[in-house]
Order: sequence, then structure tokens, then C-alpha cells
Amino acid sequence: MNIEKLLDKDLEIFKIISNSEEIFKENWEYIKYRPREILCEYGDECKYFYVILSGFVNIYHTSEKGKTYSQSVYEKGYYIGELELFTDKPFICGVETITDTEIIRLSKDVFLKWTRSDMDILYYLMKTLCDSSYTLSEKASYDTLYSLKFRICDYLIDCKKNPDCYKHYKIFLSKKYLSERFVVTTRSINRILKELHEKNLIDFESNYIKIVDLKGLEKERENERFM
Repeated sequence: MNIEKLLDKDLEIFKIISNSEEIFKENWEYIKYRPREILCEYGDECKYFYVILSGFVNIYHTSEKGKTYSQSVYEKGYYIGELELFTDKPFICGVETITDTEIIRLSKDVFLKWTRSDMDILYYLMKTLCDSSYTLSEKASYDTLYSLKFRICDYLIDCKKNPDCYKHYKIFLSKKYLSERFVVTTRSINRILKELHEKNLIDFESNYIKIVDLKGLEKERENERFM
């Protein structure tokens, strides 16, 4: 398979893959997934390093009571499996596709040989892992310091401004997804959405949210920031 034909050279990780030695490039596998397919589950053995070519995947945790918490959504250029491969541990979370998704993967032994011999990929992984750790620390502070209403308003604003997110509003702007993202009950989500709806900031299409007044929503967020 000619892996280079699949890569968008605008992203750094794809450039690194494209410039790697042939012995590594020829070992990538291409896989296409439909929505809601499981890439891996918590506790599974990690056998591959995955890189997303297109689509969105949900990185999630499930409690003993069956409650799902969405830790993050990964998209084009994101990678999966590095923590487990480097530490030789099972998957710490579950990974499920949200949309049609294209992925390339590299087997564990080839991945480890690649990282030992190529400083570009090693440095890239180190840098992006530091970025990820920083973001998670920032999110922990954010979740502690700000109210649920503020965080929901902020999320809705970000989604409205992100064409890919708003295009898939039936996924990212569903009440179910918000409940999973913020790790709260649907009742808590509904209470805040009802308030925003009564102020004509949002509207509903079945169980999905439509943003009606972006500027009004931004003002509501700023008012909530200092509550």
C-alpha cells in the first residue's frame, strides 16, 4: 500500500510518517470504520499504534454502574495507543468511532523499532504528550473553578465556531453527549438548557441543540463567569 497517498502533508505527524524509512512506511495498515464501531475497550491488550486520517472518535470511560464519561474526542491527526505500547499495559480507556472514520495503524513491534530509530517521531510524541498533559491539567482546574452553566455555554460557543463540530450537531450537540462530556445527569443538563431556551439563546430539534443567538450566549457565559 502506498501510504503517502493517504496522508495530508499539512499536518506534522503525516509529514513525519511520509519522511520515515521505507521499512516502516510499508508496514502501515489502512482501515475504514463505520460510526459506533469499537476500536478498543478498557483492559484490552494494545497491539497497534493508531493514527486518524479522517473522522471523529470518542475516548471514553465507563463506570461500574454503566455510566459513560467522554474524556475527549479525537479527530484527524490524533493518535492512539502510545501510552499502552510504551508501558506495555492494557488500554486505559475505550475508543469508539463517532462518524465514518479512516485510520492507519502500525503493529507494536514495528512502532517501537520506529521510535527507537527516528528522533523526529520520538520528539513529536514527547511534545504532543506534554501538550495533552497540560490540557488535562487545565481542564481539571476549569471544571473545579467554573459552574456547569458556564462550561455548557462555553462548549456550545466553541461548537458553533467550529464548522466540523456544528456540521455534526446531532452528535456533538445532543443532550446525551453533553451528559457524558460533563459527567452529570441528563436532568442537570436539561435544567440549564431549559434556561437558555427560555432566554431564546438556543432551540431544540428533538434531542439536539440548535444555537440561535451566539452573541447572547457569549454574554450569558461572561455573566456566569463571575457568579
